[in-house]
Amino acid sequence: MESFLNQITKELWKKNDSFDNFIFILPGKRAGTFLKNSISKIVSKTIFAPEIYSIESFVEVISGLSYATNTQQLFELYNAYINMGSEEKESFYSFSKWGQILLQDFNEIDRYLVPPDKLFSYLSVVQEMNQWHLKPNKTKLIEDYLSFWNNLEELHSNFNKNLLENGLGHQGLVYKEACNKLSEYINKSKNKKHIFIGFNALNKAEVFIIKEFLKEGRADIFWDIDNYFLEDKIHDAGFFIRQYQKEWSYFKDHSLKGVSKYYCTAKNIQITGVPKKISQAKYVGNLISNINKRDPQQIKNTAVILGDETLLNPLLNSLPAELNKVNITMGYPLDKTPMAGMFTQLFDLYIQLDSRGWFYKNLLSFLVHPYIQKLLSTDDLNIVARIKTEINKRNWIYITPSKLESIFPETSEGLTLLFSDENIDPSLFLERVIAIVELLKVKFQVQENNLELEYLYNFYTLFNELKLLSIKYPFLKDLRALQSIFKELISAEKVNFRGEPLEGLQIMGMLESRNLDFENVIITSVNEGILPAGKTNNSFIPFDIKREFGLPAYKEKDAVYTYHFYRLLQRAKNIYLIYNTEPDVIEGGEKSRFISQLLTDENHIENIVTKIAVPQINSIVNSHVSIKKDGDIMNKISAVLKKGLSPSSHSD
Repeated sequence: MESFLNQITKELWKKNDSFDNFIFILPGKRAGTFLKNSISKIVSKTIFAPEIYSIESFVEVISGLSYATNTQQLFELYNAYINMGSEEKESFYSFSKWGQILLQDFNEIDRYLVPPDKLFSYLSVVQEMNQWHLKPNKTKLIEDYLSFWNNLEELHSNFNKNLLENGLGHQGLVYKEACNKLSEYINKSKNKKHIFIGFNALNKAEVFIIKEFLKEGRADIFWDIDNYFLEDKIHDAGFFIRQYQKEWSYFKDHSLKGVSKYYCTAKNIQITGVPKKISQAKYVGNLISNINKRDPQQIKNTAVILGDETLLNPLLNSLPAELNKVNITMGYPLDKTPMAGMFTQLFDLYIQLDSRGWFYKNLLSFLVHPYIQKLLSTDDLNIVARIKTEINKRNWIYITPSKLESIFPETSEGLTLLFSDENIDPSLFLERVIAIVELLKVKFQVQENNLELEYLYNFYTLFNELKLLSIKYPFLKDLRALQSIFKELISAEKVNFRGEPLEGLQIMGMLESRNLDFENVIITSVNEGILPAGKTNNSFIPFDIKREFGLPAYKEKDAVYTYHFYRLLQRAKNIYLIYNTEPDVIEGGEKSRFISQLLTDENHIENIVTKIAVPQINSIVNSHVSIKKDGDIMNKISAVLKKGLSPSSHSD
């Protein structure tokens, strides 16, 4: 099997014999490393490496802007919100609960080059129609509600303006500015040839940018699609590329490049139902162990695609010990890490603090967290165990920092940081959690615990950014608001792992697999609601307005998942699809429609093996245990019996 990137680089090298003036643009950063590796294999002489960008980085170069972090965007959006109009504004705590949704909508509007004045005008009229009533005058509640929708255009404009003044932009704004500055960039780079590789679902800004490059004649585009999906007019795997082929004037005179014919070749497909998450992780570990035993060289050509990213930790603990190289190419949700739970509990502890102190159950629940135990315990003393003993011994219901100090007259840095009599405001709280992070860092470094250090680094970055923004913007006034923004941010942030991308087993999410090919592909959580994600509408823009203005809805999002799923299958020889047989609302529904489609696909139905895997249960043989009583034990039993027995009696 020849990979897609190898195929493209060979084709380009034959025609050009040099990549000095080439700029390669790919859907994501991950494929850039593999592209460099492909070039190194075909080039027999020393050359300067070509420029290689992900589409987001390339657009950033064109626009001259930098991407604002999610935290910066939320603070800037609230700043624009409170400085707009004269009506009463919501607190930052309330705003943070719906501000993220508004950010997503603004991002999508700008990425798809939608005229904001038309869309927001349309939206406000629709909302006013929804609020009709028989009385001639509107209530104050309805007037405030409609005022919000009428002011969205101004909010969007002020938000973008503030970001631009700081040389920043959210993704949509960066794309929009890139479109405005594209002709200037093209004029400056006339001696460069731009090669777009492996794209599928493009937003309108990307479509505009690529079409402009193609029109200039100094660019080329290669699609990663199988001819089978192009010819099937209803298969969603070819949904977007068929549209571009039909609508772009460029393809009236040029054929599609990068089209392959691998999907219909013979493949071994195994579809396995496994109960729950942990069993899936254990099953994947067993599959990898078997592959490694058959041929250790096949491991570097094996990829595990996690449909549900929360399977990462269980999977890492299920991998065979003999596997010495694993590369993780995916972002692990920050709010799913154990450290997120510790900081959330610390927030709760100080929010619940009153004049009497902390309720003992809340304090004990916090103290049993493994990271708190690590923070407080030393080689000589288990502080947590001693606190629990003293609370029970003295029968304390509420515990104050002074009571904790009475247990430990000696100074403990961890105790001092965690528990304080001071009036904790957001600024002081952030200083304390940063100090806690630094103290934990020392302990993890001693143990060489690299995974926890990676988690810690992400929290350190987040808390420092919050600290700087809390100084710049005065509206973060209480811990409850800080906790709310903290929860919103960690739900959107991910831990990015770093490793050797060309060695060992590859573990990645679905999006990270773009442009990459493997002979052995293992996909987990192939359930409805996960692959594909299903109908979700986390947006203020109704479905009919999205359709009116060409914004993507669930149909397009399903087509994106379909493309990525079938693209992984195109060149693979051995495919393992694993789904959860015990579905529920949280973990996804029944087995995915992708499995049902494969089971009716005439090209592969003879190569598919389906089975249900269950954990092996070993029977336990009970052996007879006999303990002979000596005279001393018999005398004690007799003494107890002479006193008499009752249900409530006891004896020492």
